[in-house]
Amino acid sequence: MSTATPDQSLDSVARSEPAATDEIRLRGVEVHNLRHVDLDLPHRKLIAFCGVSGSGKSSLALDTLYAEGQRRYIESFSAYTRQFLEQLDKPEAESIEGIPPSIAVTRKSVSRSSRATVGSATQINEHLQLLFARIGEIVCYQCHQKVESTSADLAAQSLTSLPDGTRAMVGFISQRGTERNNEEWLTDLISLGYRRVVLEDQLGELSTSLANQLGDATSLEIVVDRITAGSQTHDRLHDSLESAMEAGRGIAVVWSQVEGHKNLSGQDEENDEEYSGKRVVELAGATWQRHVFSRRLRCETCEIDYPDLQPQLFNYNNPLGACPECEGFGNVTELDMSLVVPDPSKSLRDGAIAPWNTPSYKHELEELIALADDYDLPLDVPFAELLPKHLELIHQGVPERDFGGLRGFVAWLERRKYKMHIRVFLSRWRSYYPCTKCDGARLNPAALAVKIAGKSLAEVVDMPVEVSRRWMETAALKEAQRAVGRLLLSQVGDRLAYLDKIGLGHLSLSRPLRSLSGGEAQRVALTSALGSNLTGMLYVLDEPSAGLHAADLPRLVDAVAALRDRGNTVALVEHNVTLIQSADEVVELGPGAGEFGGKVIYQGEPDGLVNTPESRLGDWLTGRRYLRLPAQRRATNQGWLKLSGARGNNLQNITVDFPLGMLCAVTGVSGAGKSTLVGSTLYPALAVALQIDAGKSDVRRPADFDDLVGVSQIDDCILVDQTPIGRTPRSNPITYVKAFDPIRTLFAATTDAKAAGFKAGHFSFNVDGGRCPTCQGDGHTQVDMQLMADVFMRCADCQGQRYRREVLEVKYRGLSIADVLDLSVREAFTFFRGQKKILTRLKCLIDVGLDYLRLGQAANTLSGGEAQRLKLANYVSAAKRGRTLFIMDEPTAGLHNSDVMQLLDCFQSLTDMGHSLIVVEHHMLVMQAADYLIDMGPGAAEEGGQIVATGPPEDLARQENSITARYLAAALKQTAEAAEQAAAEDAREAAEAAEGDDE
Repeated sequence: MSTATPDQSLDSVARSEPAATDEIRLRGVEVHNLRHVDLDLPHRKLIAFCGVSGSGKSSLALDTLYAEGQRRYIESFSAYTRQFLEQLDKPEAESIEGIPPSIAVTRKSVSRSSRATVGSATQINEHLQLLFARIGEIVCYQCHQKVESTSADLAAQSLTSLPDGTRAMVGFISQRGTERNNEEWLTDLISLGYRRVVLEDQLGELSTSLANQLGDATSLEIVVDRITAGSQTHDRLHDSLESAMEAGRGIAVVWSQVEGHKNLSGQDEENDEEYSGKRVVELAGATWQRHVFSRRLRCETCEIDYPDLQPQLFNYNNPLGACPECEGFGNVTELDMSLVVPDPSKSLRDGAIAPWNTPSYKHELEELIALADDYDLPLDVPFAELLPKHLELIHQGVPERDFGGLRGFVAWLERRKYKMHIRVFLSRWRSYYPCTKCDGARLNPAALAVKIAGKSLAEVVDMPVEVSRRWMETAALKEAQRAVGRLLLSQVGDRLAYLDKIGLGHLSLSRPLRSLSGGEAQRVALTSALGSNLTGMLYVLDEPSAGLHAADLPRLVDAVAALRDRGNTVALVEHNVTLIQSADEVVELGPGAGEFGGKVIYQGEPDGLVNTPESRLGDWLTGRRYLRLPAQRRATNQGWLKLSGARGNNLQNITVDFPLGMLCAVTGVSGAGKSTLVGSTLYPALAVALQIDAGKSDVRRPADFDDLVGVSQIDDCILVDQTPIGRTPRSNPITYVKAFDPIRTLFAATTDAKAAGFKAGHFSFNVDGGRCPTCQGDGHTQVDMQLMADVFMRCADCQGQRYRREVLEVKYRGLSIADVLDLSVREAFTFFRGQKKILTRLKCLIDVGLDYLRLGQAANTLSGGEAQRLKLANYVSAAKRGRTLFIMDEPTAGLHNSDVMQLLDCFQSLTDMGHSLIVVEHHMLVMQAADYLIDMGPGAAEEGGQIVATGPPEDLARQENSITARYLAAALKQTAEAAEQAAAEDAREAAEAAEGDDE
């Protein structure tokens, strides 16, 4: 979540800002493609911004409302404070009035670090760390006894509870040290006034004559005071124990004379768990119980010291709490033999060991072959058939022959991994495995020994959110614990409830953010906003419904409405009809995308959309536009992929058949296991089988499964995920789809370019030669304003055109290279007629609905839907002629229904070419258009992970045990009614036309 300062500061600024107006007034906004937009937006209302992808929704909500609210808030700080905060440019507008401090929740704010988890992103981890530090109890991880620190006052209270007349002695344990002998040690103790000693379970006088009797002993129990219960005051007991603890470095020893083995509390020792294991000794002909009081947290039975409880102890990012083996990551990297030997059917001679097939390290294989005969190592049998002794030789090597084997080879690389290429090479053969020291808990044993109601912090964060929330409410806490932790328990419970309310109850707090889908990650960020309790703020939410099943939408609607009801203004950038209809006001932008959009088509209550002819959303609400279902679904006779025994995360050892040659959609409620099945199991398994470099994927090693059959039926597999395509202005659509290379070659082939000696590289703004030397090809210069936001000014030399004047003088069909970059994709397609290479690349952009983009538009200005389709266009243009399987995760994220139709047309083109598609999706249009559905569930987390139903949409809609089926049946019915209405309208128009002809 994008936020600059503590919640309290934001709240105070929001309250202190004068309420000059009850609305936000925007005049003359021209950010990106917005066309002089004038808009009045009410405060403390839920406002939904809708429109086709690229119509200007994000430009208005994020780049105008949020940016201006955040900028003004930052400017309210002192100059010293502002230098540490994010600086935002002032939006291009004539005036913006009445805007409150703002917070944005977007997908761009989600961390991809392996240390970032659901708990850390929602700040629940920090609350739990403080909670465990305040009310946690230490239970020794070896003997499982409770470990407590005892002050002198508490020890004195336990002594006063002894029966009257009970004799007791208070003492401490003295340590000799290494710098003095026994005689010097005893002399020092005598000089300090001590007179009695307990040695070898005997009570005696302290004197230097004991030096020989001590021998090699390093510790000695010294008596400080002798008391009789009932006759001594509390002050004397306290002073004696304080003196003993001071002399004993925090530890005091008490001997109490008992009869019948009674302990300090007066109970039978064998029945008292708290004092079990304490020694009973015979001293001076009497029976004494020896008990140790310690200011330190120490288990005397196991002789283990525990650190003081503080929040840092429970933080895996802090050396005090992190597991020393994995350093708080929860996993370690080790050699993965499935990567080292990707094809076990190969023999050693044929190159079964992949790292030794490279020219740089082929000598390792040659050394192995040279000693093979001497050690009976077969070189021509499949690697899978080698005996354990052969594998041992390959792993451990032969030291006497100076052959280190795989272990020695990896150790040699480890010593040289300060070189980048060595680190990259080494990472190709390693995978992540759970840390054996902490079992993936990330914390050290001392931190894991702290319990609340019998559970450690690792156990709490590993539970699903809905389970941990119930545990928080029902945990058997002592009254003192509940009193101390009341506020923290309430805050943690509230945030867990928010996560559950927005459809994330199936996640655990320890789940890494990078393993979440885009929609899940964004809703995790939303929890911080919901849990902040701020009022008078402007919240800008970018598609919070992305990746959410229709069954989970009502809870999200309630959560967003609660944010508004606190007195905040909530702006939604949204395509989902349910959320849009729940808004107080709707603003639709359009009518088209890019230069064809940027206008306000409609503003008002949601009900008024259906009466607006220009409204694209109104077309879908009224049935004026609908999905035309195929008369017959594709037959499942093009082959199958069979994945058996999938059991990663919550998958319950399932076997799934994926049809090929068609559009297959994997559906189910959030948390049912869709991403685990497709993204974490199927794709990595295919990548290994097809020997595809899966290193770009977040998951290199497949989740646990038994077998994958049918891989030979496809030639390639491509994963279209939700990672951004570029973070700098230098990346643009034309470079991403690799159309810029033939364009530069075309310019270099012109007569003017040849005369000037220009090559293709001179027409690139990323390298020296042709780019403007002043702005380095950026088109603008950045002026450092010290404590104010940096100012970007158009380059005075190239006037924002990025190139040197001589390069711009080279023309192709009357346009310079800068003019070409300013063309839209549609204009460029016409301009480059006859250039097959360029047209092929541009055609892919047109097919996915990106014909309005400028060729040189910076990639970091693209919306989420535009970036996703741009990536798909690149993959489509690079697809091989063979059968390719495309795997996609929520490709409709950020797309309007009209854009989804274009995407479905692209899908149909791919399947018509013989390719296959497996799509994880919640969108009803995709479900209806799919040839085959695989529905997972029936619930989330432990209640999911099963295949509920499979088959064509019409068959699945009739399944009574599927949650998805209920919503799919309603969508199919609505589509059928729209088709009937359209057919009736066409018939009426045809009849009217026929009557006109007759007349």
